Amino acid sequence: MQNLTQAREELIAQRAALDEQLAALDTALSAMGRRPMPVRPAAGGPALRAGERRPRGVATGRRSGSLKEHIARVLSATGGPMAVKDITEGVRRGGYETRNKTLAKSVGIALTQMPEVDKVGRGLFRLK
Repeated sequence: MQNLTQAREELIAQRAALDEQLAALDTALSAMGRRPMPVRPAAGGPALRAGERRPRGVATGRRSGSLKEHIARVLSATGGPMAVKDITEGVRRGGYETRNKTLAKSVGIALTQMPEVDKVGRGLFRLK
């Protein structure tokens, strides 16, 4: 446990050093009249300033696993083939937080990318 805590502290120190280096580079770029590239904050990282929005695709640290992990949990719980619609409902019930308006489409795409999942019919999938 102590080794993990020490490793974590070292990583935090490295991150702080990298943040300082990035700030110095941004200052140099600004002095040259160039706009620095935006840096994506770490999940649960620095707070945003008033009126600032988190860049698209940057995690907020609230989600408890990836979409594919949630899909695998749903499929393993049932054991048999499931329709994309039912898998999507299971993912939502399992606590997957999203504002995605087309989650079923995302689930269908993720299913085709998962090597541990077999397609057994039109819109039907199961774990291998």
